[in-house]
Amino acid sequence: MTAVPADSPTATRWGRRIVIGLTVAAFGPYLAPGLRTEQVAVYGAAALLCLAGLWVRPRLTATAAWALGAHLCLAAVATIGVVLPPENYTLYETGDVVGGLDNIVLPLVVVAVVAMLVGAGADAARMLRAVCTVTVLAMAANALIAVSSAAGVESDLLAGFRIFGEDESVADRAEQLGRYSGIFNQPAEAGVLYSMAVLAALYLYQRQVGRLAVVLLLLSVGGVLSVSKIFLLVGAPIGIAYIILATGRWRRLSAAAVASIAAWFTADAYLDQWDGQRFAMRLLPGSGGDDQLGLYTAGRVGGQSSVQHAVDVLTTLSPATGMGFGGLRVAYDNGWVEALVVAGVAGVILHTAVLVALAIGWLRTRNHRPESPFTGALILLLIGASTGLPALTANRCATVVWLLLGLLLLVRADGRAGTWWQRPGRGQHRQPPTFVPTQVAAAALPAVAQQTR
Repeated sequence: MTAVPADSPTATRWGRRIVIGLTVAAFGPYLAPGLRTEQVAVYGAAALLCLAGLWVRPRLTATAAWALGAHLCLAAVATIGVVLPPENYTLYETGDVVGGLDNIVLPLVVVAVVAMLVGAGADAARMLRAVCTVTVLAMAANALIAVSSAAGVESDLLAGFRIFGEDESVADRAEQLGRYSGIFNQPAEAGVLYSMAVLAALYLYQRQVGRLAVVLLLLSVGGVLSVSKIFLLVGAPIGIAYIILATGRWRRLSAAAVASIAAWFTADAYLDQWDGQRFAMRLLPGSGGDDQLGLYTAGRVGGQSSVQHAVDVLTTLSPATGMGFGGLRVAYDNGWVEALVVAGVAGVILHTAVLVALAIGWLRTRNHRPESPFTGALILLLIGASTGLPALTANRCATVVWLLLGLLLLVRADGRAGTWWQRPGRGQHRQPPTFVPTQVAAAALPAVAQQTR
């Protein structure tokens, strides 16, 4: 198989700028009701790259073909619910079709952007480090915001990040229980990103013990203040396992020990002043009464399941194909429940297929790439987090999740050309299009025409 040319410094420079911009945008405010900064950035970047002609050279792995294919099939099934909605339905309001469509399409667009950048010659490893760095710094800053909120400092600016145009957000109600999630509207979203930031920090700073200790301290404090079960019961244990099992474990273990000791003294000094202490202490084994499972899952599973009503409605109305992109105006609180509501039983199977494809893809390549421990930990985190949040499609989370998955697993960055359906024949060599962003506006249409002749 013919190799493609070496990574281009120009493409790498612009690729890093683009993925940094997308990652920063994931933490940006709402621009209008239902319109987030990340949506403008993701779709705008995809349109720009397509106008530059990079759509002719995607570089996707076989894992991407299976995972994204299952995701596309889920979208196709959800379309049935839009075209043929269930009749005689009055119990719950239907959700926003445009918002539901965005949840499904945005991950595909993010991976397409990464694939086009790598296909143009951008270095995937450098882009990966850029995304990880921004994620770590942003979540560390969010932890400081959470600390200030816990100390009683109020800011009207947070409302623009959590929700647009409503008097009270989910985060506002959570703060009444002592749960501080910073810029995030839901503590679960914060928990997913704190967990990913911990894994990213362990990947980035494995030889910088001091920096790693400081970052882990901030991220741990932020995760604890959010009282997110995803962070406390999924992300933190996976992070500890990553420390112990991954290469260079003793350096990271030392840093984690320093961070843990510092966090202990900080908690000992201020825990009595934190109004979320009682809520967090209920998570200790034996402290939640008879329904400990219901406590750990925040009522999603157990004696009085909060998601059971939505499941019952779907099994009555449209169990095979669901309600379509709009779904129902209820909290899904689970990736499989979201798939069930949007695309029925078929959606549950396809959502599972996406996660299975990611896991199998990692297992098949785990011995060939230095990023494999990070990749495996991330996939395990997403599987666990999906039991408490639609982690693959959640606001803010989805962009960072699919940037990391794209750069780690879904986009071919090993020097081999093409995708599984677009590989050159023997003796052929296809040059990737040149990516010069400053010439996009002037030469977009001629570039597209030339590439498609």
